[in-house]
Amino acid sequence: MNIDPNIPKPLQLYTADQSREIDRRTIEEFGIDGFTLMEMAAKGAATTIQNYLGENKQGLFVCGKGNNAGDALAAARYLTENAGHHVSIFFALGTDNLSPDCDKNYSLLKKLSEHSDSISFLNGNLEDSFPQSDYLVDGLFGTGLASEIRSPVKEITEQINRLEKPVFSMDLPSGLNADTGTVHGVTVRADHTCTFGTQKTGLFINNGPTYSGTVHFTDLPFPSYLRKNFITGIDPELSKVLPKISRQARHKYEDGVVHLIAGSPGLTGAAIMAAKSAWRQGAGSVILYTPEALLPIYENALPQIIKIVLDDSASFQPRHVETILQKIIDKPGVLLMGPGMGTSDQTREFTTSLLKSYAGPAVIDADALACWESLKNIDSERRKEWLLTPHPGEAKKYLGFDSQQLNPITVATEFSNQNNVSLLLKGNPTIYIPYNSSPFMTTYDTAPFSRAGFGDVLSGSVATWWGISKSLKWAPVYALLDGYTNYISKKESQDSFGPEDLT
Repeated sequence: MNIDPNIPKPLQLYTADQSREIDRRTIEEFGIDGFTLMEMAAKGAATTIQNYLGENKQGLFVCGKGNNAGDALAAARYLTENAGHHVSIFFALGTDNLSPDCDKNYSLLKKLSEHSDSISFLNGNLEDSFPQSDYLVDGLFGTGLASEIRSPVKEITEQINRLEKPVFSMDLPSGLNADTGTVHGVTVRADHTCTFGTQKTGLFINNGPTYSGTVHFTDLPFPSYLRKNFITGIDPELSKVLPKISRQARHKYEDGVVHLIAGSPGLTGAAIMAAKSAWRQGAGSVILYTPEALLPIYENALPQIIKIVLDDSASFQPRHVETILQKIIDKPGVLLMGPGMGTSDQTREFTTSLLKSYAGPAVIDADALACWESLKNIDSERRKEWLLTPHPGEAKKYLGFDSQQLNPITVATEFSNQNNVSLLLKGNPTIYIPYNSSPFMTTYDTAPFSRAGFGDVLSGSVATWWGISKSLKWAPVYALLDGYTNYISKKESQDSFGPEDLT
């Protein structure tokens, strides 16, 4: 199935270097000057502020020396001229050595102030101006900040964060790393971030969501040929450009067959959650392989699921491999193994033996990841059809990388490239690295899914979407969008929302 949508610009996520390079080439090669781009960015920010606050408000604009300050000054000009706002301008580091475009906007505001009492320039204690202001605009630093914020801006930032009024940041909150979402010592805590031209990755990882508030994207006329090698954000806007996929089959074993290897004594819930999820997503058939000792549990909980009884053992054994392989040959589909399997020596031997012999699409989840040291030596061509789905703890314990580092996207991508395998790293955000393709990342809050059972639900959903769409690249995306839809439908009763609501 051909799935190749045009990704909406607000869902194209870039690093700071990429953003600056696109901006530079647009100015120097394409021929749109920087001041024009600043005007467009500022108009977008002013519109956002006016939409939220209305007309005839008082704004305090705290500015640095660069183009981020220029954006704030231009937005102030728009708001005074078009929305009747009264604006007070405070330069945290003085007005010497402003960037050229910032200085130009400063000159324009000074000219306007000669003919209007709606513009004032402040000196002295910034906090004295807080009571008169309805909102504050943060124009201190942009994507170029590479070191910790120092005095006097450190103290000014702390003052801003004590202000109990709406804060609007230009492009990204001052002090936030545009790539990693980490804090440069201290960071403005914005209620709204007006970002321009490109979405910055750091707004959505680590501390980014905490400090950015609601992100508002203003498009700039960057030529499309400069927009490449981006991370794709996963949120409901993406579903609008993806083709609708549904299973088209003549019988239950045609498309959407999930072969599920899961469960062990005391861990049958994981198998049940994964099986129910696959069934709910529309799998033609879900075939659950089970040791005989566990069959009564599954017969009671999963009447709609096909069970293949292996023998009278209580766990998976190497001798079960041939039976499973023959069934998959007879009824081709997607193999899902791991949820609740356990990690005994015999189970690990079984997992390694099966994946050495099996050639086809496989979702390798949970306990099956414990075998990675053996699995990574399997033929690299075969691994290209694998999707590993760890949470951060499993990634560190079994796969050998720490996703809690500054940039989880970088470490996840390096792992995927080094091992010729696709990787779905669960967490908040959830990061997806398709083999030999650009990354994806959720831009909605996945924290509600960080509960026992959701990983099993997600793996069952991914396996089914893969079977129906025949696309490893897009199956996890459809599954994550489906998870969002189900969360939204349950959000009014979020306290009681659990994995069972997705199955």
